[in-house]
Amino acid sequence: MAKNKKRKKVSSPHVKPLSVWDSKSHFDYCCAMARKFFQALGEAPESFDTFTKRQKQSLFRVEMALPRISAAPGHAVPRQYIRYIQSSLIYALRAEHFDKSLGLTWMDMVICGHTLMLTFRTQNFLLNLPEKQREIVDRMNVVIEKKQLLIEVYNCVMAHVKTTLMLLSQPNFRIYGLHTDIKLVTSGKGVAFVVLISSQEGQSLKFKYRNRERTGYRVATGKFMDTEYVGATIAFNKIYPSVKQDRTLNIYVQSHALHRFKERIDTLHPILRNQVLLMSLMYVQRTVTGTSGSQLIACVVPTEQNIGYFTFTIDGNNLLVLTLLPLLSPDVPEGRILCERLNLSKTDLQYLGMDKLSFFYDVDLEQIPVLKKILIEELDLGYVKDLYNSYRAESGNEAFDEKKTHFVKHFFRDIEKQSPGHAEILNEIAEAETNRATLIPEILPST
Repeated sequence: MAKNKKRKKVSSPHVKPLSVWDSKSHFDYCCAMARKFFQALGEAPESFDTFTKRQKQSLFRVEMALPRISAAPGHAVPRQYIRYIQSSLIYALRAEHFDKSLGLTWMDMVICGHTLMLTFRTQNFLLNLPEKQREIVDRMNVVIEKKQLLIEVYNCVMAHVKTTLMLLSQPNFRIYGLHTDIKLVTSGKGVAFVVLISSQEGQSLKFKYRNRERTGYRVATGKFMDTEYVGATIAFNKIYPSVKQDRTLNIYVQSHALHRFKERIDTLHPILRNQVLLMSLMYVQRTVTGTSGSQLIACVVPTEQNIGYFTFTIDGNNLLVLTLLPLLSPDVPEGRILCERLNLSKTDLQYLGMDKLSFFYDVDLEQIPVLKKILIEELDLGYVKDLYNSYRAESGNEAFDEKKTHFVKHFFRDIEKQSPGHAEILNEIAEAETNRATLIPEILPST
């Protein structure tokens, strides 16, 4: 005989359960953030507790969920890029604060704050409020309108996505942007924006340089909402201030320059390299004069400190970036000083690996006083080591390369043995060797 099965209670199809009722912890979180939100807008946090439990549940009946990232129809965007944009947006919103003193992050504002602001503007919610609570909501709506907080929350999300897309764009591959169509979709948690990512192939142009045809790719940013595709340009008189030509040059970069950039700025993550490229060629555009008298464009990091120099040629109204010269090259100001002081050649610099940014991280300059004196004390290049550590912290390896340090140290020792005119440098090295027992414990990381 079959057992009687317990009949399930069927809920009315016309009654939709509130998302916050499904999880008490989530509802408690929303209430805690609501108190902070009230305080951030000038209301006492206790004002939130004047609302009944059912009214609080009504405040979060239609909850704003985190925006979803998706490729626009017909546009090629790798899936790993979509996942990266979504995860980087979550990380940024959790890490940055709308009000640090209250512990109110932008993630709280995007979810709870955004939900409250939209509910406060809903007539159905306002009509059922008693006068005292209606006055609280009216005061907050005035502040929200005055500070344009709804727009600020929206712009915060879009700014993070836009920045990430700019870092993912590559001149010789694809340029990414935001599609103008942003729509609302319902989800299990409420309502969410879908941010559609667009893509387009990089623009290219053929150049003639030294009797060879070369291909240049336009340095640019993609289409973002109301702004169209923007190509990098530079004023001619910014490169040559003494020439009074009022014309604008379009900036292109050839593949060889991108290859050399990747090879010589070898300490940065690919996304950070894209950021450095855009900052240098599109925004900062700092020009300097090289040792041969030709103009160079500084390759700068976000702090606007130099880590190399771009060479270029001009063809009509276009500027073609040819290659990247390392920071320690005889053709740039810093490298010229180093070569003159120590009688080094370009071949020597390459042999020692000084044409790569990783040299500053791998080699313990404390063990080579002659190099430390010039690179750190005279040229003030100590910031390069700090940049590498902050950008490559995920490696987890902060120790120097002892083999490479030993190799460089002995190279300079052998050079000095063959060059009797450098007695002062020999004395410095001898003094460092004498103090080696006390020097090394301070340098090596604790185990």
